[in-house]
Parts: sequence; C-alpha cells; structure tokens
Amino acid sequence: MAGRSMVRLLDFAVAGLFVLALTILGLFAWAARVADRNAFAIETQIVGQELGRVVTQFRNDLPNGLVDRARWQGVARETRLVLADDAARGNPPGGTGRFTGLLADPATRARIDELRAAFARVEPPRGHVEFIRLGPPGGEMLALAARIGRPGESPALAFELVDLPAMAAALETLSIELFPVTGPYAEPEAANGRLELAGLGGEIVGRLFWRGQRLAAIASRQILPALVAILCAASVILFLMRRRWRSAGESFERDLERVEQMAGTDTLTGLPNRRALFRHLAAIAPPAQAFPPITVMMLDLDGFKWVNDTLGHEAGDRLLVQAAAVFRAELGPETFLARLGGDEFVAVVPGEVVGGALTRLHAHLSETLRRRVPSSLAGTPVGVSIGAVSSVAEGGSGEHLLSLADIAVYAAKAAGRGAAVSYDGSMEVEKAFRRSLERDLRAAVLTRELRVHHQPIVEALSGKVVGYESLVRWQHPFRGLLMPAEFIPLAEDTDLIVEIGNAVLNQALEELASVGNCRISVNTTGRQLISPGFVEHVKALLVRYGVAPQRLCLELTETSLITDGERVGAVLTALRAHGVRVAIDDFGTGYSSLSYLMRFTFDTLKLDRTFIAALDNKPESPTIVTSITALARSLGMEIVGEGVETVQQQIFLAAAGVTCLQGYLFGRPVPLEKLVRGTAPLVPGAETATLGKTQRAA
Repeated sequence: MAGRSMVRLLDFAVAGLFVLALTILGLFAWAARVADRNAFAIETQIVGQELGRVVTQFRNDLPNGLVDRARWQGVARETRLVLADDAARGNPPGGTGRFTGLLADPATRARIDELRAAFARVEPPRGHVEFIRLGPPGGEMLALAARIGRPGESPALAFELVDLPAMAAALETLSIELFPVTGPYAEPEAANGRLELAGLGGEIVGRLFWRGQRLAAIASRQILPALVAILCAASVILFLMRRRWRSAGESFERDLERVEQMAGTDTLTGLPNRRALFRHLAAIAPPAQAFPPITVMMLDLDGFKWVNDTLGHEAGDRLLVQAAAVFRAELGPETFLARLGGDEFVAVVPGEVVGGALTRLHAHLSETLRRRVPSSLAGTPVGVSIGAVSSVAEGGSGEHLLSLADIAVYAAKAAGRGAAVSYDGSMEVEKAFRRSLERDLRAAVLTRELRVHHQPIVEALSGKVVGYESLVRWQHPFRGLLMPAEFIPLAEDTDLIVEIGNAVLNQALEELASVGNCRISVNTTGRQLISPGFVEHVKALLVRYGVAPQRLCLELTETSLITDGERVGAVLTALRAHGVRVAIDDFGTGYSSLSYLMRFTFDTLKLDRTFIAALDNKPESPTIVTSITALARSLGMEIVGEGVETVQQQIFLAAAGVTCLQGYLFGRPVPLEKLVRGTAPLVPGAETATLGKTQRAA
C-alpha cells in the first residue's frame, strides 16, 4: 500500500511540476509585461525630451524671425518658411527648398489654413509652438509652426521642418529605433511605442512611432523554448522513476512498516513513546465514542533529577531503564505502558483504580523500586509520584485525560512527592493559581517589585554589628508582602531564580555599599553560580558600587552544591581568588554535609537554626553544636549561628566558640530606610531579647 501511495505521490509530483512550470511561466510573463510597461514609460520620456529639445531650439530662435523674417528664413532655406497671414487662402503659397514640393499638396494647404484659423480663434501665449504634418500621405514630414509679428506689422506663420533623421540617430544610441512621422491612424507593424502630437484645439495632428527593447519578445524567442525543454526532460525522468518505484513497492512497504514501528518506540527503554500512546488511546475510543472504564496514570520518578545532575546523564539513563523494567513487570501485560520523556511514564490500566486500590498500587511500586534499584546506581532513595484519572469519573478525549493525569501528578509532587493522587476539580484551580503567580513573578523581576531587607549579623561575645544578610521579599500589588518560602520554590522550578538572585545581589551591594565597612551576605544558588559570566558580573558590581571584595560573602545551601559540582567548584575558586568570601548555609540539613567540606573550600560555616532551636529541649543538641563548631574551627572557618532568639542561646553559642550570631534577638530583617534612620533594634537588650520567641527568622 505504501508503494502504491508513493506512485500516486509521484503522479501528483508530475502534475505539480506542470502546475509549477505554468505558474513560473505566468509569473515570468507578468514580470515581462511590467518591465515592458516601465520600458515604454522611460522611452516615452526620452523621445519627449528629445522632441522638447527641438521645440525649445525653434522657440529660442523665433525672436530673430521677428527682427528680419527673410534673414531668419535664409539661415536654413531648405527647412524654414515664413508665410504671411494675409496670403490668399486656398492658393499654393510660394516656398523654397523642401517646402516647394510639400506646399504643392492640397491636403498640406488645407492643414495650413486650419492652423491659421486656429491661431485667429485662439490667442496663444507669445512663443507658442504647434506641430503640423506637411506633405501627401506616404511622404509626410513633421514641422513646427509659430505665429510671429511685431506691432504694426501683419502677422505671419513661421515653419521649420523637424530633423527626424538627426533625432533617430540620437535615439539609436539608447536602443530606440524611430520611424518616420505618420498620420493620426497609421501605425508601422514593427512599432511598439508611440507619442501623440496634439494640435491647438486638442486634435491629434500626428504620431511619432519607435521600436524599443521588450523583455516579453526576448522571452518568447529564447527563454520559453528552454523552459519547455526542461519541463519535457523532467517529465521523462519522473516517468522513469515512477516505473522504478512501482517495481520496488513491496520492499518499500516492508521498510516503511519497520520505520513506523521504530517511530513509535522509545529508544532508551524500549517502551512505546508519546506517538504510540496517542495511537493506543485513539484505538480504545475512536472519535465520537466514549472510553470504556480505564485509568490513565502519570508516573513521575522521585530522585531522578538528583541522579541526573549529580551522577551524570549516563546514571540517569540506567535509572530510567531499571524503572521501566519495574513498571512493566509490576503493572502486568494488560496495562499499556509508555514513556512520555524525561522521567515521565504513562500507564493505561483497564478498569477503575482509585482510592485504596491506587494507594496499594503506589506502595507496591515504591517498595519494588527501592528493592530493584540499587543504591550504588541512584545514590539516593528513588520513589514514584502518581497522578491518576478515571474515564468513569471524567469524560473527554485521550488528550484530555492525559492533561488531567498531569495535573494530578503535579498535585502529588507539590504535596511532598512520593504520593498517589486521583484527580479532582480543585487541582485545576491550584494549578491556575500557580500559573498566575508565575506570571506575576516574571513581571515582578521587570518592575522591581522585589525588595531587599537586611538582618544584622553580630559578634557573639560583644553583640557588635559586623554585617548584614540581605534577604529578598516580594511586595505583591494584591497579596501584600510575600516571604521567600512563598515564591522562591516557584522561581527555582521556572528558572527565574538566576534573574532574582542577580537582582538581589545588585540591590544589596547598592544599598549597603555606604553603610560603614560592614559585611554584605547574599544568598546564591548553584544555577546562579554556573550561569554564563557570573564571576565577571560580580566583579563588575563590586567596581560599580565601590565595594571591597572582602566585604561580600556569598552563601550557598548544600542543595545548591548538588548542581554540576565541578563547575560550581571552579566558580567558587575564581571568586575566592578575587577576595570574595564563600559560606555554606544551613549546614547539617543536607544529604552529605561533611563531603562538601572535603570537595569545596569555604570561609564561613552557618549553623542551621534547627540545631540552635533544639538547644533548650534536646539533650543531644549541645553536643552536636559543639562538635560542628570544633570541626569548623579546625578547618579555619568562621562559624555563624542562625535563628538565635534567646539570651541563653547567645551565651551558650559564644561559650562554644561560635564567632557570629544572627536572629530575632538582635534584629529582624528590615528595609534600608529603617537602618538609615536608626529605628531598627541592632544590639541585644531588654527590648530585642523578648522578640519572636515563637517565630522563625526569615
């Protein structure tokens, strides 16, 4: 069938070739006509200018005829003539030279009488020149005529024959072949241009004809035969190819079936791909028919991004192959399993799998993944998030069911991953809210709705302010002031985090550049670090605001260090070589805190607030804090304790060797204007020590 289709396609190609050839010929003919019209307009202008030159020369010489008619005529007796206006009408006037034979023609005398009468009826401007045709048919000549006469003298008509041979010689250099003058209606066959000469009353007294270059004529003689020959040759070639393709049709069909099978298969896992999935859904429920009871599940691997970013794409590919094998074995042969791309799989399960059945299936798949995927392969526990939708509860097309399953799996991941969720209508509202918030956040980056608040960092023993940590806030036009936890995760998911990080860094340096010689601490993400030109960008900002590199401290969380460790390490080395300080933030909350101390060099270690908050109620917390402090001091790092809210916490941390402290006890994050006015509490005391015992620092 495919071979026959190719033959039909070739037939269409032949027909299309003819249509294309005709179209090209039509376009060429149209272009030729346009070019010929333009050529005619230019030639008309050239002939008119040449004729105007002759008229101007005749008009400029007329004053000599007013002074001495005989002398004016005698200068060119062969081509000039003066006739008195009161000469006998209808009688042959006397003439000399070439005028002798011309004036013997009765038609010529009649034309002169008509011209004399026209001059008598109309008083033309002085120096007005008329065209007149002299001579019998076949021997006509073009002449210029004007009325001359001084006051007190009888008027006369002055004539001068136009030297057409001279005009023809001048125009020949411009590829214009001028023909002899003819009557108003005669036209040479070879002429393709003409200029009409009107008389005093508006009537046509004569026409000038010429032959110029025309593209259409050249095309019909040279180009058209070549195009026809090419068309015939192409037709013969296509006909031979058609016969060849028909004989190879069956082989082509087999190859096409094999290609179609490959086109519907994911090359990595061997599962059907997106194209095959849509074909399967269309086969279950053809257009205008409802789906039988099925459940469409979207399965998203948890931990895949960490494996891909940390261990490399090769490890990520191995994880996908292992996961595909688990899903295929555990979901059974009656389930249609496909891979959409990345770490997204889709399962079309017969029947309705909701509620407890969905929960049990998710638990079974998660447990099997933990058993079948070795820790040496993933390096972290691998799970699965499932979003499911039943055709019994939701109608529509297969594409619609897939979109609902995608909304459900998004809700499962938003709930903390490792969950199975069935679709319900409220999820679309939540997703629409997230999209709206994303649009607002993109606009906020451009409209400077993002604000920077500064929280003091103090010496542990003296309470003296040594610097500030600059923290971002979003002044939303409708939702008010939003904390980072409300929009930073969204920024990280949409790649806005780089723009926001650069904007906060710029604003922090701009605002704190002139605030003493304080330290300026700014949070930075791994993606921001490895963005193109980040080191040069930091250097340029330091120069722009006159900030010494040693004053700037870039704080990175442990999760930021997961992203492309080699590139992050190279950037950190370049920044530290320039004098910028680097801190590891929230130490102790990640997967492998100690390993980062071995891989990267830091100037400061920021002790996570969870350890400090537990000092009062967990007996092991003081030991952990003391051990971390001793470790950091042995590595030559400064230690900063975060989230300090009580004087007791301050006393313990200072005694344990913590260098600096930060928390509500010493001041909340405030805008620059409060720092400048001195209204923010910056030192410990009775007022600050009681602030926010039950709150967390932002």
